[in-house]
Amino acid sequence: MLIALRATHDRLGLDGLDRLARGAERLDAVIGELNEEHPDQPLIGWVVIATCNRLEIYLDADRFHDAVDLVVRAVSHTSGLDETTVAESLVADAGRSSARQLFSVASGLDSQVIGEAEITGQVRTSFSEALSEGRTTSLLNDLFQGAMRTAKKVTTSTRVGAAGRSSVAVALDAAEGLVDSLRNRDALIIGTGAMARIASAELHRRRIATLRVFSPSGRAPGFADTHNALPVTEEELPAAITRSSVIVAASGGGTTVLSADNVRAEGELVILDLALHSDVDDSVAAVDRVHLLGLADITVETGETDEMERARGLVEDGVTRFEERQRIRAMDPAVSAMRASVRAEVTAEVEAVRAARGDDAAEQVERSLNRVYNRLLHSPMARAQELARTGNGEKFLHAVHTIFGVDVSDQLSLSASDGQAPSDDLHQPPMTVAQMNDAMKEVDARVR
Repeated sequence: MLIALRATHDRLGLDGLDRLARGAERLDAVIGELNEEHPDQPLIGWVVIATCNRLEIYLDADRFHDAVDLVVRAVSHTSGLDETTVAESLVADAGRSSARQLFSVASGLDSQVIGEAEITGQVRTSFSEALSEGRTTSLLNDLFQGAMRTAKKVTTSTRVGAAGRSSVAVALDAAEGLVDSLRNRDALIIGTGAMARIASAELHRRRIATLRVFSPSGRAPGFADTHNALPVTEEELPAAITRSSVIVAASGGGTTVLSADNVRAEGELVILDLALHSDVDDSVAAVDRVHLLGLADITVETGETDEMERARGLVEDGVTRFEERQRIRAMDPAVSAMRASVRAEVTAEVEAVRAARGDDAAEQVERSLNRVYNRLLHSPMARAQELARTGNGEKFLHAVHTIFGVDVSDQLSLSASDGQAPSDDLHQPPMTVAQMNDAMKEVDARVR
């Protein structure tokens, strides 16, 4: 069963998301530990996406509520928040809604900067890490690969993603509105991660005079060597700040690097606070000639209503193809069993001929029967895929059971699971884990 749990900036605000996402780098390990300790191990696989705008966990699970409760405990452990707060913060859904969410996220349709370029790479990185560490399943592999394909189509087929805009580029556009052009001015980057790399490329594109980089973790020299920048030590930081016209704060370490104590501006200075876990103390906003812009200040809509509709249509098409593939996959065991049953009869006949008439005759019979085998099964295989795509795969499974005696009970119950997943209604408002738990308590009370 596919499940998505998510917390995003638009619902919680950046401060609320910051509190929930603290410690997210340990979330994979904690989820794994709790799953191992659980008597039923409800999770088969999972992928965590943690960015400056969201915390999302995609699950392949056997039981909906056991899986959701486990992730709530894990997020509580990593964030330090109590489980009630986490349950009130995380939105949960399953099935098509979960797939639609990831496809929209990967395509940049659910970002502050609609059509942003960074998010596709962030989703790909999260999936690649989960894949390399053995946390994915065939369901999650299909989900993320399908999302990547759809994101590419949105980028190449619509104006929503055609420009490959990034939140950094939009933030620097805002900075240039305050200090005029950045050309021939000095810039400072705080941090050496993915956001810093994007910022470096964008600043050089705007023809800045000198780029400096400071890393709270000491990685500035290595970054500077590969990004045409000058490394800055902690002792050199105040002077580098004073010389700069724009500072991109993107380390995300959650430690204060910039404050009223060390920020001084010779001219107009724009500080772009782009990390979820801020590097900038609020006191900086009161420093003379300093303009502080955060993530909440760079929201940009596409303005292309028709293009957004086209992009969302591509997302729905991608989700439909993903669902069709899952329905076909669900029939694979029955299809394999049917093939094996027919193959066993072919093998038995060939061996009987071999015993009676020798190897040459057996090989001739085997070639003939293989041709019959392929022709005989072609039509049922095509029909199986057609029935699966239209949601009628159980008809094929029942036929396989009746004709070949193959047990298909597991395949027929795949969609049942624990029967407690939320409904998939495009127009239904999302429910938090806490709201779902309250709804289930009401149902239980009525039953009793």
